[in-house]
Amino acid sequence: MATNYYDDDEDNDTTTDVVGQLRKVNRTLEKRAKELEQELAGLKSQTRQRTVKDVLQAKGLNPKIAALIPQDIEPTDDALVKWIEDYGDVFGVQTQTEEKPAEKSPEIKAQARINNMVATGTAPDIDEDAFAKIANAKSKEDLDILLGLN
Repeated sequence: MATNYYDDDEDNDTTTDVVGQLRKVNRTLEKRAKELEQELAGLKSQTRQRTVKDVLQAKGLNPKIAALIPQDIEPTDDALVKWIEDYGDVFGVQTQTEEKPAEKSPEIKAQARINNMVATGTAPDIDEDAFAKIANAKSKEDLDILLGLN
């Protein structure tokens, strides 16, 4: 008697079993993909929160402002700084463009000359200082006082 190894019924059973196994693997892979997508979304959120917090701390701002920054703003330093510059006045933040350069007092100028001398090891040029005083004189009387003719 010859044994029939290629029974049609057996082929159909293994074919359906393979399809079932493939469907099971596919469901498992889809589930894993969803888990990874959720994990990625969580990590993106954490990274965004951390970046925003770091930028706000670097600017010396209250970290509660982070809740007000729109989600469509990219979590990059440049984009966040630009948003802070645009909307910082709402929080009482003065941006660099709003600040007016203050006139340097003579004490600050003197301190700058001292710092320059200490840093470079050379004394400032006396002629340079005298020229600056002459250039800043506003009248003939000021020049007379500088030259000691008063």
